[in-house]
Amino acid sequence: MSFDGRLLSGLSVLAAVVEAGSFSRAGEVLGLSASGVSRSIDRLEERLGVRLLNRTTRTMKLTEQGERYRRDMQLVLDAMGEAERRLHPADHRVQGRVHVQLPSGLGQIILPHLLALQRLHPELQLMISLDDRLADLVTEGVDVAIRLSSEPPQAHAARVLARIEAALFAAPGSQAVHAVSELTTLPHVRFSGIPLDAPLRLISDEETVEVNVNTVFRANTSDALLQALESGIGIGGLQRPLVARALQAGTLVPVLPDWRLPDRFLYAVYPDARFIPQRVRKVVSVIEQLLPEILKKN
Repeated sequence: MSFDGRLLSGLSVLAAVVEAGSFSRAGEVLGLSASGVSRSIDRLEERLGVRLLNRTTRTMKLTEQGERYRRDMQLVLDAMGEAERRLHPADHRVQGRVHVQLPSGLGQIILPHLLALQRLHPELQLMISLDDRLADLVTEGVDVAIRLSSEPPQAHAARVLARIEAALFAAPGSQAVHAVSELTTLPHVRFSGIPLDAPLRLISDEETVEVNVNTVFRANTSDALLQALESGIGIGGLQRPLVARALQAGTLVPVLPDWRLPDRFLYAVYPDARFIPQRVRKVVSVIEQLLPEILKKN
C-alpha cells in the first residue's frame, strides 16, 4: 500500500479527533463540519481495512488497532512538524507536547526549572510524571524518561547525563556507627524495589563489602524514604542531592562517611532513537545544564 496524501490527511484528522474527543470539536479545530470529519475517518478506515474508532451516541474510543496505529503514526506527524521547523532555523520557539518521566526525588529538584522553561515558551505543553517505576515508554506515551540506574537500559536508546553518588544517612541522635560490621545489628530503611534479602553493598577507596542488614521500613519513593530517615526509625541510603536540605537543616547526618553505595547514573531514555523532536531535546538540555549545579551543592 502506497503512502499518499489522502492517507496523511486522514491521519491528521484522526489525530485531531483523538485530541478533541469528538467530531464536532475536531471540526472546529480543522475548519471542517462534523460530518466532514466523520467522512474523513470513514475513508481512512476503508483505506486501511480496519476499524479505528468505536462510535456510540455518547462516546468515541480508539479500537486496539486504532490506538496502535495512532501511536505509530504520531511519530510521522512529529517528524514532519520537526522537518518544517528545521526549514526555519532562526525560529527558536519550543512548542508542542512533551511527556517527561522523572524520578520522584530528583524530579522535585528539577521541576521548578522545567516550569520556568514552559513560562519562557508558552506554546510548550509539559506533562510531568514523578514516578520511580519503569514505565512502558511507548504504550504510556512518554517522550523521555530520566532514570537512575547502575547500567544502561537494554530496551531503549539512552544517554548518560550524570553520575549520582549515594551514601548512608540517619537522624541525629541515632546510635553511632564506627564500623561497617555494626550495621548488621541496626534497623535499616530501604527502597522497596530492592529484594528484601539483598545485602547492602558499600564501597570505600580500598574495598567493596556486602552486609546483611535488618530492614524495618521499605517504600517506593525517595520522599517516603527521606521522611522515614528523618523520623529516626533507621539508617538508609539516598542519593546525595536528595539529602542536601536535610543535612543543611540538621535533620539528617552522614553515617560512615568514608563509605558510599555503588554509584548510579542518570540516563535520558528515549522510546525511539531514530527521531527525537527538538522540543524533547530542549527539555533534556535544560535538565542536563542543571545537573552540575545540583551535584556541586552536595
